[in-house]
Amino acid sequence: MAVAELFVADEIVSRLSENARRQAAFHLHKRDCQTCGAPLGDQAPALAVDDCGPLLSLTLSHQDCRPSGWYEFRSLVVGAHLSWTSRSFTLPADERSDRAPRAMFIVCPHLEAVHLDRSDDDWSVNTERHWRARGFRPVGRELVVDNWVADQAPPRARLIGSTIHIDAGLDGQWFSLADLDTVRACRSQGGLLLGISTTCEPTSVTGPNDILRYGIAGHIFLGWVPLS
Repeated sequence: MAVAELFVADEIVSRLSENARRQAAFHLHKRDCQTCGAPLGDQAPALAVDDCGPLLSLTLSHQDCRPSGWYEFRSLVVGAHLSWTSRSFTLPADERSDRAPRAMFIVCPHLEAVHLDRSDDDWSVNTERHWRARGFRPVGRELVVDNWVADQAPPRARLIGSTIHIDAGLDGQWFSLADLDTVRACRSQGGLLLGISTTCEPTSVTGPNDILRYGIAGHIFLGWVPLS
């Protein structure tokens, strides 16, 4: 879930709009300190901004480990302590369209970090722009099921026993245990719907219906990934 309370340095307040800060908090999830790697615990985490030029990387740490502040960097800082969570399940058959069940794999690829870039005259979270460029689309008319539609190669999906493994290159490698129905759907259709979200933390919601509500609200970006 979104981080409700943060240590935020005055310099961040002066350089990053309230709207951008609110967006960032909505996409951040309180798990591990990005400096020491230990759990963030009950106290409010500190928000750090790493200025990488065209991109801002916002991360969470203990205030004692890395005080909230605006830090100047010339390249993107990749956190050694970033966490991710995933979940797989089956979309039921659609009797109206004769569509068979489809396997879904939903992942939040980085809980304690979010990236912002310039949008119009302000900074904004770039999850949608990044994954659109990779070929993913929100739920709706743009989404194509059963075919990968982008020019570049899709992430790799493998089914090993009852575990789905996803290799998205530099974007991450993830896995999720699948139930029997999901394994069968994945094998039957020769692939799965891979969903990416930095607002939906898959293991914190009560079930697939809650995840689908995030999708309907436009917070999950999906693409069909064939099994390799």
